[in-house]
Amino acid sequence: MTLEQLARQGRRTSSMTTAATITSKMSQIRKESIKQAFCDFENIKYRYEFVETIENVTFYDDSGACSNEAAWFSFDNIHDEVIWITYADNFDCDDLIPQVKKYVKAIVCIGNNTARIHEVFGDIVNNIVDCQSVKEAVKLSYEMSEKGDNVLFSPATPVNGDFSSYAERGDFFKQCVNSLK
Repeated sequence: MTLEQLARQGRRTSSMTTAATITSKMSQIRKESIKQAFCDFENIKYRYEFVETIENVTFYDDSGACSNEAAWFSFDNIHDEVIWITYADNFDCDDLIPQVKKYVKAIVCIGNNTARIHEVFGDIVNNIVDCQSVKEAVKLSYEMSEKGDNVLFSPATPVNGDFSSYAERGDFFKQCVNSLK
């Protein structure tokens, strides 16, 4: 089962599935082994990965979110409002309406064809800004942020012509964030 499939089950069902799996294995695992496993756990790169906090604005890289389902899952893990950096290529973004209503305070949209993002989210989010690059998106999101805000780079689209992989896209995002210091 993929994370996206688990996420589609909903928070309650996915939590119960996880708990049931762990419980069924508990009799075979020593407590110290479980404790060590949680201590050794590292976040997956490019999936809701903490990048940096600059003047009390926290940046997260979710460049591995190449679909609406993956972005949906990241929104659900934040539990706070975010400034969402995404791409204009996501024409089927209607699936994200509930998450955007719940978590997004502003959208920074990269690309030329941003009309669809404005059409879908214009009545939900008051502040949608268009730009041409990841570098410009990072700068704009930082300028529009307030202390305590979170900025989430979650493209919700496959990698486009600017990058060869989501890892390259994520690394470039991190460079842009670190250049704000």
